[in-house]
Amino acid sequence: MFKRNLRLFTLQGIPVEINISWLFLLALVTWSFATGFYRESYPGLFTSAARWAMSLLTALLLFVSILIHEFSHSIVASRGGLPIKQITLFMFGGVAQMGHEVDEPSLELRMAAAGPLMTLVLVAMFLGAAVLARGVPFLSILLGTVGAINIGIFIFNMVPGFPLDGGRILRAIIWKRTGDVRKATRIATGVGKVFSWVLVAGGVFNFLVYGNLVSGIWMVFIGLFLRQAAERSYRQIVWKKSLAEVKVGDVMRRETTAVEPSTDLETLVGEFFLRFHRDSLPVAAGGMLLGIVYLDDVTAIDRGAWAGISAADIAKKIDPSSVARPEDPAWMLFGPLMQQGRGIVPVAGPDGRLAGVVTRRDYSALLEVMSSVGSRDRSPG
Repeated sequence: MFKRNLRLFTLQGIPVEINISWLFLLALVTWSFATGFYRESYPGLFTSAARWAMSLLTALLLFVSILIHEFSHSIVASRGGLPIKQITLFMFGGVAQMGHEVDEPSLELRMAAAGPLMTLVLVAMFLGAAVLARGVPFLSILLGTVGAINIGIFIFNMVPGFPLDGGRILRAIIWKRTGDVRKATRIATGVGKVFSWVLVAGGVFNFLVYGNLVSGIWMVFIGLFLRQAAERSYRQIVWKKSLAEVKVGDVMRRETTAVEPSTDLETLVGEFFLRFHRDSLPVAAGGMLLGIVYLDDVTAIDRGAWAGISAADIAKKIDPSSVARPEDPAWMLFGPLMQQGRGIVPVAGPDGRLAGVVTRRDYSALLEVMSSVGSRDRSPG
């Protein structure tokens, strides 16, 4: 459910998306402020409609704050020579997807510090604006609350546990001192896992002892999310180190089956999707890739209309940056295949013609082998 992203807009050439989980966050923040914080902190000051409007604006300004925070990471990364493919906002934060990983600790340190520093700037702006608007209670309280939330975001992000910014700073420092990124990541993710369990325990305690259901739920959700993110981050480092010498050409299927643009959907399902057990297939004409056709898009169309619709009619065009090359390192496919949930990544040769595809199933099998080979290093303990 939470693997789907929605494209919002492009900022300075960087696509900005929200994960579907963010809609849950929007509803939860709005509800918790409308029924909890604003009602209890300012009883009788606002009508019910005004309180809900203020709560929705709080959630939206939180979204803007997180976006600016992530964008500051992206600016530093771009200036450091790391291309940013997109920014995705999730339930409890965001992530900037880089074209390749940071390969030296100094840049990692600058990137990690950029977000918290920008959050401090936002704190000053929101609190300053709240003071200037003190004659208008609705606006002053709204801006002051968002400023206070950003103080909380800063403190939370500076906890030295990976993948929080504080954890990335800790990892960069250890990495710089030891020269071992795997060891640095293991230590930082270990701290992150401990902190995640502290949050979960604190949330349960908050509910059982003080009866604070909303804050208890928040703490448990965030704690579990951070633990999962810490474990996933360390596994990615292990896998990327293991895949350092593996190229896309070593993993791809060269005998791939491409769909002709004129293929009708009836034929597409019967002779391609069912036969090859795929949920997505490349569409190509004369060897030149035109797009990707997805089984979900086909099944969303009434079956009676399949015979009159071609693969070209529903194929999704591909950003050239999403097409791999045989000489690319195989670890670069982890994001699109394992994190974004794509069924395939097309591979193009030097002439731009379709050379093959890497499927999520094949890539998962490769990671399983790599995990087994390096099982003693697989988890941060």
